[in-house]
Amino acid sequence: MNLPNNYLPVMPYLVLDKAYEFMEFCKYVFGATEQMIVPGQDDTRAIMHGELKIHDAVIMFANSNESWKQKASGMFIFVSNVDEVYKKALEAKSTSLQQPVNQDYGYSAGFEDPFGNHWWITQGE
Repeated sequence: MNLPNNYLPVMPYLVLDKAYEFMEFCKYVFGATEQMIVPGQDDTRAIMHGELKIHDAVIMFANSNESWKQKASGMFIFVSNVDEVYKKALEAKSTSLQQPVNQDYGYSAGFEDPFGNHWWITQGE
């Protein structure tokens, strides 16, 4: 199998009512960078197709419309500092699902972002 550069075999694709705001949230909380942003035609903040990179991972996303309604998702992500990411997420109006705590699998926390997605973060080495 030959994958294009900058892509992985499996990537989430989120359909969001507020795609632009989601992009800004990911930049602030995770330090995400834009890989590709295709603007929508209706609005300067609408995104027809977007791609954000968090480390080597790519999250694809787009604005919802009449045919494609918003659906929440759940994601697991390794981060370098759970406390910092968790704090930024709460500052960005996320709701705590689990405060940072040591688990058998590592130092972890969880939150629901303002768009209904659940994020489970664990500190990587």
